[in-house]
Formats: sequence, C-alpha cells, structure tokens
Amino acid sequence: MTTNSNSQLKTYWRSRLGVTAWQHPSGLWTSRRLRKGHAPLRLFHFKRLTLWQMLLALCHPKQVNQLEVRTAIAFIVGPFLFAIGSLWSITDPGAPALSSATLAMGSVFFTAGGWWQLRQAKLATKVLPADMQDWQWCGLRCAFTQSIGTVLFNINTFFLWGWPQSNENSWLLLAVLPNLLGSILFLVSAADGLIEVGHGKLLVYEPSHPGWWIAMVNALGCLWFMQSALAALPNNLPELSVFNAGMATRTTLLGSLCFAIVGILSLAECSEDEASNT
Repeated sequence: MTTNSNSQLKTYWRSRLGVTAWQHPSGLWTSRRLRKGHAPLRLFHFKRLTLWQMLLALCHPKQVNQLEVRTAIAFIVGPFLFAIGSLWSITDPGAPALSSATLAMGSVFFTAGGWWQLRQAKLATKVLPADMQDWQWCGLRCAFTQSIGTVLFNINTFFLWGWPQSNENSWLLLAVLPNLLGSILFLVSAADGLIEVGHGKLLVYEPSHPGWWIAMVNALGCLWFMQSALAALPNNLPELSVFNAGMATRTTLLGSLCFAIVGILSLAECSEDEASNT
C-alpha cells in the first residue's frame, strides 16, 4: 500500500451510511481501492476493464505473500469445498460424515480469507483522516462483519461434523443459531460492500468495474446463504428436524458457487491496474 499521511486525505464521498472515498493529492482514493492496497486514481473512481482485460488480470502473475492475493485464494478454495460438500449431501445423503467434513474444511478457508480481509482493512485505517471514526468507514464494517460471520460458520460446520448425534439444546445453540447469525452478518457485510462500490447507493450499474461484479455476486451468494439458514430452522426440536433440508442444501450450493466466483473475480482485481494498461 502507498504510505501517506492521514492529513493528506479529505472526505470526498460521504453518505449517512458511511464514507466511501477520499480526495488525495495523487487523485481519488475510493474505499475499495484503499482497503485492497491500490493507489488513488486520477481520471475516474474505478478502473474500467473490458471482459478481455479482466481475463488478462486474472492470468497476470500474482505474489502469494500479498494479503489481497491470499484473501482471494482462500475465498476460492473455501467456497469450492462448501460446494463439493453440499453436492455430496445431495447426491449421497447416506454419507453425511463426508459432506460435513468437507464443509468444515471449507469453513477454515472462509475464516482465513475473512481474517486476511479484515487485516487489510485494519492496515488501511492508518491513513484515514484523524477526525474520522473507523466505524464510519463502510469498507472496515464490510470486512469485520464478514469475518465474524465466517467464525460462526466454523462453529456450525465443526459441530455438525464432530457431534452428529447431539441433543436438542446443543444442536440449537451450536448449529442452528451460528448458522442463522452468520448468514445475517453476511447480509450486513454484503450491504456495506454494495454501498462501498455504489458510494452511498445500494444499487448502481457499472459492468466494466470488477469491484461492482464482486459486490453484486457476493450479495447474491449472501442471499442464498440466508435462504439456506431460514430453511434450516427447526420445525421439530426434539427430532432435530428442519423446515426444508433439501432447500437448505441446494441454496448452500448456489451461494457457495457465487462466493467461488467472487474469489476468482477478486484474484483478477489484484491485477486490475496492470491489465488496464494493456
């Protein structure tokens, strides 16, 4: 990340939902570019990329020691494992242990990605204006709520894997509740992600902006995870049964595929500056 004195930043875009951009002597520093470690822009508020340039950005050599790259890779591997675990549950419902183990392993990568993403945002707070509270920055809120959500999914998946024959109280507290709260936090994070790229608006249309695609597909994945959590709410607590187990599994699969796409797009975003110069 470019190092700058926080006195050089002046708020450029602010809404009642948070700050999304700052004016810097080098140009406009948007929230997403700041927390991803990219430099300010002079001509526009995002890098305009064609589909071909997005593919070039994806194929551009990456340095795995960079937080942004590690975050993207974790958000590819974790969702793919979630998708595989969900698919196993659909195609072979008689082998729940294999599905549960795969989901639990996937949640570890989700949490690693969430932690690295939060660490990126926390590093970026060092250059924020001194008179600004960290919580006013939607980028930090986005990373924080998603990170906490991934931890809750850890609790849910490892409990279902390690204690398949649980009692109703432990199932409710360690499986149902973390799944529901984690999905709610993912939705809150998705809203902040949309506000971040929309600069105070939930919905904008910027198809040449990789960050816009990431925010939109991520929001779709969060909606499917929320649907999964609602379908997995108990309808008979003594029997540990849920409203619609099939729907819960299918929407987990769909949401996971969305998050895998987000990870791939995020990996491309790591090299958007290089690709835009081709």
